[in-house]
Amino acid sequence: MMFNDLRDFIKEVERMGELKKIEGADWNLEIGCITEAVAFSKDPMALLFDKIKDYPSGYRVASNLYANQRRQALGLGLPTGTKGLELVKAWREKLRQLKPIPPIGVSEGPVRENIQVGDDVDVNKFPSPKWHELDGGRYIGTGDFVMTRDPDQRWVNAAVYRAQVFDRNTVGFHPIPGRHGAVMRQKYWEKGQPCPVAIACGQEPALYAAACNPIPWGVSEFDFAGGLKGEPIKVVKGDYTDLPIPATAEIVLEGESPPPSVDARPEGPFGEWPGYYAGAISAKPVLKVKAIFHRDNPILQGNPPLKPPAQGHSLGATLTTAASIWDQIDSHIPNLMGVWVPPEVSASRALVTVVSIKQSYPGHAKQAGLLAMGCLAGYSYNRYVVIVDEDIDPSNLADVAWAVATRSDPATGIQVITEGLSGPADPLIHPERKEKGYYRDLTMPKAIINACKPYAWIDRFSPTNIASPELMKKTMAKWGKILGI
Repeated sequence: MMFNDLRDFIKEVERMGELKKIEGADWNLEIGCITEAVAFSKDPMALLFDKIKDYPSGYRVASNLYANQRRQALGLGLPTGTKGLELVKAWREKLRQLKPIPPIGVSEGPVRENIQVGDDVDVNKFPSPKWHELDGGRYIGTGDFVMTRDPDQRWVNAAVYRAQVFDRNTVGFHPIPGRHGAVMRQKYWEKGQPCPVAIACGQEPALYAAACNPIPWGVSEFDFAGGLKGEPIKVVKGDYTDLPIPATAEIVLEGESPPPSVDARPEGPFGEWPGYYAGAISAKPVLKVKAIFHRDNPILQGNPPLKPPAQGHSLGATLTTAASIWDQIDSHIPNLMGVWVPPEVSASRALVTVVSIKQSYPGHAKQAGLLAMGCLAGYSYNRYVVIVDEDIDPSNLADVAWAVATRSDPATGIQVITEGLSGPADPLIHPERKEKGYYRDLTMPKAIINACKPYAWIDRFSPTNIASPELMKKTMAKWGKILGI
């Protein structure tokens, strides 16, 4: 099942009994705190806030939309009963079969039900929350879809970049260097031009999934989303930027990003996805909003980063990272049983990766670790790669911790690699390094942990003291009903 807009998805979540509606919350910290409290519950509900303090009824905020594996699967068009490593396998197979479908232009769409231009533009009409206590301000963009067009090749990129509210017609535009949006923006600036930008702040899951996933340069996220959905995404043409805009988006801010020499504002701090206020506060480029489009009774999509193990900041990002690492090393080594990026640790990108192998030769485990740490999908931020045997479920952190504690020799089983690529959200990078050379010195040591049985005497390693599958099946056939398991 795929969805035509965010509202269709929310309706299905409500039908599943997984939506909680809340009225009267304050945009100033209360929405963020409620979101966090529910995200840390055993099985977090999706939240829809209405009658928000200082705002009329109908100006709503949604959060925790993808905060469990059922709703992640639902948003990605996968079976909702799939979880753990099976979810990675299902997503990996879907990605293999996905064929991009370009968007289709339409003359009108719900996003154009309300239009403000010129002096009527006021970003403050929307209940943008201050999500975390130490945030530098209110953020309208946390679950957004930020569109730019390459000035030379003319293809359209989209990604999730946070957007802080500065005033009625100015918000932050914060792609870090190296991201496609930043590369495109720099091209405009070098030509002496502002960069045209459109920010959707609420959209169908296929678009958000595309924005959260690493799509190659030259391939539009609109095309990826169409392939994921199985039909073209409907778009209307932006009045100011000429960019394609999702026709069913909830809120869209359209404008231009001038060079920082023209306008730059201190941005942040912001509660980052690793669980810290780790980014340096510095003057960053902005978006000058020239037009606003929004639906009647708009829903602002909120996906604030929260301290792990809370989930839901992205849609499919950790699954895609695991699937990509799996694909990238599968052709180099045999008997790769599975790859998992624990969402309890890695809310967006991989901080820890677990690789399961069936050991086949001396050095097999270390080779798998080096490949997982060094491949494109596993290089950035990835602090630890843990290699486990095939009897360990890599998606079960209790099993993984047990393997590390009982099979990893501290003297020989940990390989430290210096000067690995990290990023500005890394709390272990000293603040002075971020302030002086924010994007130049972002390296950190990393480690490969071999939590496999020693291959040289694997056949003599102590057997695990659990019942064999055959014995367990036989016993439960006789006693399972009585035991209720």
